Amino acid sequence: MGYALSRVNVARIEKKLFVVSDVVGVSAYDFNFDLHFACDHPYQVEGESLCILRIGPIDDYAAEFREKLDMGLRLVNSPDEHSRASELEHWYPYLEGLTPRTQVFDALPHVEEIEQDFQWPVFMKGSRQTSKHNPDLSVIQSREHYALVSEKYRNDPILHWQKPVIREFVPLMSVEGSVPGKVKPSMEYRSFWWHGKCVGWGRYWYQVAPYHCADVDAGLEVARQAAARLDVPFLVADFAKTANGRWIVIECNDAQESGYAGIPPQVLWQNVLAQFLSPCQR
Repeated sequence: MGYALSRVNVARIEKKLFVVSDVVGVSAYDFNFDLHFACDHPYQVEGESLCILRIGPIDDYAAEFREKLDMGLRLVNSPDEHSRASELEHWYPYLEGLTPRTQVFDALPHVEEIEQDFQWPVFMKGSRQTSKHNPDLSVIQSREHYALVSEKYRNDPILHWQKPVIREFVPLMSVEGSVPGKVKPSMEYRSFWWHGKCVGWGRYWYQVAPYHCADVDAGLEVARQAAARLDVPFLVADFAKTANGRWIVIECNDAQESGYAGIPPQVLWQNVLAQFLSPCQR
């Protein structure tokens, strides 16, 4: 079947895997596959071929899935798997015990609802993401602070459309350095999982000086458990070490939408392609 898409690049990588990509202007996300791999750009796709979407945040994944399927391209994660990976209210039930205690609300809760189950401070975010890790909108110190933040939440371009999430505040092991306008960097890592196999991991806070933890393998094991429980073909799991030495999962996401953080993207995609033993899977 033929296809016509504006702006985006439809490439078959090493004759094994299709990637539909677009430049979003974020250095930690954008990657030019044509510069690093042998790519061709078939005008027609015969049958049904596996595909990864790299176009940034996806507003309507089900619509994207249907559109690409009409082109003969089957996105690696189904709509249900995408929701299980990217929506906290969907992935949290699978990860209880591996991640801080959490409650998802349909609307901003009354302060009494928060105090019924949590102690100050609490960590607040949207069901899919924070507002660029803005500490003033993330770490809520008191009921007075919450009253101020609530109005900002309603008007924030990233948060206002998401369900509000209150999480137990767990102090993390800090690292040297800071990133202007963001929460204090911690001993946090990002990991990419392809059908339960780790294909790449690295420092989450790539903007600060390199950091390392001697028992990071224990953190990777926690991320592996999360990937196994969620059973999503292409998943990202962020994990961090707490101040008291425990490894926890911070959050999960559909790897198609996730930035590389401190992971060399070429190595990650080489590891993904290594999972294919034959030309483009159908």
